[in-house]
Amino acid sequence: MATPRKRRTQRSGKKLTRRTADKHKNYKIKGNAIIKANWDKKQTLMQNYRRLGLLTSLNRTAGGREVANPDTNPAAEEAMEEDQEPRELQDDDIEELKKTLKPGEGLIQRDDEGNVIRVIVGEAKSHNDILDAEPAPVEAKTDVVRALEEQAKNGVKNIKYQSEYQQSWIEQLIEKHGDDYQAMFWDKELNVMQLTEGQLRKKIKQYLKEHQQK
Repeated sequence: MATPRKRRTQRSGKKLTRRTADKHKNYKIKGNAIIKANWDKKQTLMQNYRRLGLLTSLNRTAGGREVANPDTNPAAEEAMEEDQEPRELQDDDIEELKKTLKPGEGLIQRDDEGNVIRVIVGEAKSHNDILDAEPAPVEAKTDVVRALEEQAKNGVKNIKYQSEYQQSWIEQLIEKHGDDYQAMFWDKELNVMQLTEGQLRKKIKQYLKEHQQK
């Protein structure tokens, strides 16, 4: 007696064999022309993205990872780290270290005798500092990423213009508070949307720039 699965196969008249299954691999790459030109069909999605210098997801990688150099000697790595002589921290180095520390975290620098030289403590950032901070530029590691960045620079920019209502609202803020952004922030009548000082500064900067061009 035939099973229901076998009956469906008989009715369809199609049988999935190795020959028909291999046809699924002949897929076409659609989308960006730069990625399409550098895509290797013999590699997996993760292998292609890693070779091109791209990420499949901004989140953490789930599952296992392919080890590039499984025969790396840990002792050799430790020896290379020991060969690197420590250098004196400069003011720029200290500021960079502070950015990597969270509020309440700290680093203690000691001399060869164990005496404390310096204590570097992480500082809490205000909400405006976080909004106004510009991300540090990251150097492209592959030619494909550099080509994609150049393509993005030459692309069409979507310029957002302020409406008449926004312009009228900004004019009221400037007329009442001048360039006092803190007073604008605490103005409950005009700042109904509770925009931060940084957001107000950007909107007024855009307003002044548009009116200077007219």
